[in-house]
Amino acid sequence: MRFIFILFILAVLFNVNFGFSQCKGFAKTECKPQLGSFIHDGNYNGVVLNLGEEVELHKAFFSGQKYRMVVCPEDHLPPVHFKIMNSDLEVIFDNKEEGFVGYYDFELDKSATLIISLKFIKEKDKEFDRSINGCVAMLFGLEM
Repeated sequence: MRFIFILFILAVLFNVNFGFSQCKGFAKTECKPQLGSFIHDGNYNGVVLNLGEEVELHKAFFSGQKYRMVVCPEDHLPPVHFKIMNSDLEVIFDNKEEGFVGYYDFELDKSATLIISLKFIKEKDKEFDRSINGCVAMLFGLEM
């Protein structure tokens, strides 16, 4: 019984690590080019997101620096709705108002930790299998 439990734990750890490495590879090959002339900050933020889930990332940004944020889902996934909020939960940017674009260029007047919220949009007249999931990468670039 103990042997089966250990095998189960190893299988779970392998699947989590394998999923993350697949997501990181996707971010490098498919998403990083979307940063354009912005210099990648070196971090690959990726999550395997399920339909109906919402995730948040808290990230520090500094004044006087121009940033590009890219949100990049795998092709088989529905579009992603993302919002950027300050620590008071005031919305700074909502891609819904921009036709669900996959990037946002910005500069802050003062340094702050921002909250980035991600979830899949529910498209009218289109049903998605709720068991669908896949990699959504979030990359940040700096203008030099």
